[in-house]
Amino acid sequence: MTPRTPAAEALTALLNRRRRAALGAFLPAGFPNWTAGIEALRAFVRHGADFLEVGVPHRTPAFDGPDISAAYTQALGQGTRMAHVFSTIRLVTSSTDVPVVAMAYWTSVCDFGIERFAQDLAQAGAAGAMIPDLPLTEAGPWLDAAREAGIHTPQFAPRSADDSQLRAITDAASGWVYVPAAAAPTGYQGPLDLPALHDYTTRLRATTSHPLVAGIGISTPERAADVAPFVNAVVIGSPLVRPLLHTAGPRGLEGALEQVRAFAYALRTPAAPATLPA
Repeated sequence: MTPRTPAAEALTALLNRRRRAALGAFLPAGFPNWTAGIEALRAFVRHGADFLEVGVPHRTPAFDGPDISAAYTQALGQGTRMAHVFSTIRLVTSSTDVPVVAMAYWTSVCDFGIERFAQDLAQAGAAGAMIPDLPLTEAGPWLDAAREAGIHTPQFAPRSADDSQLRAITDAASGWVYVPAAAAPTGYQGPLDLPALHDYTTRLRATTSHPLVAGIGISTPERAADVAPFVNAVVIGSPLVRPLLHTAGPRGLEGALEQVRAFAYALRTPAAPATLPA
């Protein structure tokens, strides 16, 4: 087995801590612009994020709702390209002490080059990359390239997956398995079916020892606290993108930081579970 990079090992160690659910913060590269995005990611860490997820801007992001889609469009319109993604990750990992994961759509990876994408991510200091729209039947070249580069390949586990599909997903995963808290695009703000989420994560834990990371539909700190007992980490994206998208300058950043602080507090207060299900 190819050794993992230090960043990948750090992510594994973080997600396997059982004291509380970790907080991940998502932002597209190049949003709201290249330099402001880097400063925002660094500030997320200072205000409570345990790890970061950097999105590769994409023109047709099928898993994303209006806020993240608009952020991707803004980033692309300002000239963001794959080189900016790697530069963002490199500058953030060199100035913070938290793991960084990329989130990319498959066509972006193919257009850039699968092996090149994996190697450049590793060189930038990324712990891995999730490609949510990559069918497992086509994933072999990416899994091989990431393994060779020493980075993780977390997998998206849709709520509709049956037991055999879950087994295939978790077998292909490394680092963690992504669990959508709602079967909806990102930015969903409706109610969550917590008993169904508990049942689903129980099925997953019977299938894999990988940490579980939840996202989509975790729209408030209260919902993060509700979901935390079932998973090792939660990732928030739209609650951070929204203030940056709709309020320019320092006020937009402060709105995003208020969200980070509130989510971090919800996961770290005594009201949040101190241990996670085995």
